[in-house]
Amino acid sequence: MDIAEYARLIKDERQRQGISQTDMAQQLGVSRRWLIEFEHARVPNPGFSTILSALTELGLSLDVRKTPQPAELYEW
Repeated sequence: MDIAEYARLIKDERQRQGISQTDMAQQLGVSRRWLIEFEHARVPNPGFSTILSALTELGLSLDVRKTPQPAELYEW
């Protein structure tokens, strides 16, 4: 996923849960203006910790998995 996809996911889930931008921004320690810009994918580097905090605040998680290397794709 790229930043725009995370921004959209976070915005959609925030709205689905009925959380205001003001409340969400306060929980993340950012300004409401920053959150608005982020949700419209206009923050070029929002920071991994901020995205992770937003996901956590909304009850979402991030899954990290090892990508198989070419040699691991085939068993001879």
